[in-house]
Amino acid sequence: MKILETRTARGLGTLYLADLGAAGRERLVEFVDTREPGVPKSRKWVLMISTQVGCAVGCRMCDAGAAGFGGNLTAAEMLAQVRFVARRNPGLDLRRHPKVKVHFARMGEPSLNPAVLPALRALAREAPNPGLIASISTVAPRTPVVEPWFAELRRIKDECYPGGRFQLQFSLHAADEERRSAVVPIRKWSLEAVAAFGRRWMGPGDRKVTLNFAPGPGERLDDAAIARLFSPEYFLVKVTPVNPTETARRGGCVRVWHRTPADLGAAARRLRRRGFEVILSPSTTEELDGETSCGKLWSRRLKEAAAAALRARRREARSYVTVDSMAAKSAAWLRALAPERPRPAAGDPARSALLVVDMQEFFLDRRSPAYLPPARAALLNTRRLVEAFRRAGRPVLFSVHAHRDPRRAGRKGIRPAGTGGTSDTAGAGLMTLWWREVCREGSPEARVAAVLESRPADVYRKTGYSALSNPRLRARLRAERITGLVLAGVKTDLCVESTARAAFDLGWQTVVAADATAARSEEQHLAALRALARGFSAVTRVDAVVEKLALKVRKS
Repeated sequence: MKILETRTARGLGTLYLADLGAAGRERLVEFVDTREPGVPKSRKWVLMISTQVGCAVGCRMCDAGAAGFGGNLTAAEMLAQVRFVARRNPGLDLRRHPKVKVHFARMGEPSLNPAVLPALRALAREAPNPGLIASISTVAPRTPVVEPWFAELRRIKDECYPGGRFQLQFSLHAADEERRSAVVPIRKWSLEAVAAFGRRWMGPGDRKVTLNFAPGPGERLDDAAIARLFSPEYFLVKVTPVNPTETARRGGCVRVWHRTPADLGAAARRLRRRGFEVILSPSTTEELDGETSCGKLWSRRLKEAAAAALRARRREARSYVTVDSMAAKSAAWLRALAPERPRPAAGDPARSALLVVDMQEFFLDRRSPAYLPPARAALLNTRRLVEAFRRAGRPVLFSVHAHRDPRRAGRKGIRPAGTGGTSDTAGAGLMTLWWREVCREGSPEARVAAVLESRPADVYRKTGYSALSNPRLRARLRAERITGLVLAGVKTDLCVESTARAAFDLGWQTVVAADATAARSEEQHLAALRALARGFSAVTRVDAVVEKLALKVRKS
């Protein structure tokens, strides 16, 4: 871990920006060594550590999510943050401190990172201290991997942090699903599911589960809905401001308060009369000046990345398809393709491999000159396919489009860019005649999007449009007796279509996921799908593929 920047927040503590990357791959995270205002660190010590590079959620007030998701941290990387802070405080001891809280909440959604669980166990072993409190804040994502994650978290709480030494917070922000979805734009547990889990979570001596609400301007704290859904026996309520992050400012949802607003105070009193413990947590001058509050980035580099991402989001909102509109759009595309559907049945995903075409940072990094906004909508569904194929034990393969530096290629006897080379080891070839920008091998832009968690052995480089131009990929498909390919990726009308056409000629059936592919425009996307459906591929939606794979898993 390399510390890049350090900042002292007067009266609060120290903030750190660290690079956890290796081999030239930058992975920036922030973590904080702090205390509560007015309380000496010798009495209460708080460490706020990151669990992800950026965040995979993107809440409406959080700069960490605006900067994008750069991958999960390992358990060792999370513990490295704790150990670093411990070394910087030689007068304090994690193993003997009367009250030290390690809060897994600076950057990232903990429940989307499986490594948080072994990190929690390792922390308890390293600091077997009755004063150690572990804390997790989560928005309760709804994915197949999260329910078992929370079940294991409960076991860890009982085994490693008994007697009220674990603090669980659900960041709900609103007590109705519509407003909650406007704040947290991913699939989530329902409020009823959160309430049911809280009842299962509580054991003798445990802390109550915290429900965090952050009403924005003009929004109220719906105490009646909270009381109807949740029991004060298991839950307490915490109300926080919406502090002035860059994301909140651009979204117009900042609501800073140093004294409790009248409407929130009245709602809090009504909740207390119903038996709830209510914590009103105002903005403090120290937190605002020090930029230590949740969701706020302090380092210049991450702030700039978040600002660039927010500008890109405006482009995404104007795109022909967004995350919110993808379901309706893809249904309309399949209706338009109905006359073109081929006679042969779609290949069986349970006997196929998933081939993700060019879902790399060159097209997905919001700072890239080749950034493709519609690909953001397709990326989430591509992730669903990756998860489904891995659960089913089927191969998940990736192509990346990346050219070698012409100077290096020339020294090795490889034909330089612009001279017609088209093999797997060639330079840019004819691509430079069509495209102003080409992606270079070894650059950050050449990497598969981190959210897809590719494995090096499964990534195949290409320099032509078709992924099957790589002979090693063809050889692997034949060696593993793959009979079909499910295709996702970009661009639908170029590399995806070229791969499907090549697969057809080479004898592999293909299925193209309409809602996991993207082109520059809807016209280009739909035209490519129509051509593929007419003579080369079955075209369907991700749900249909996932259902077939799930059926295979159940039967096995």
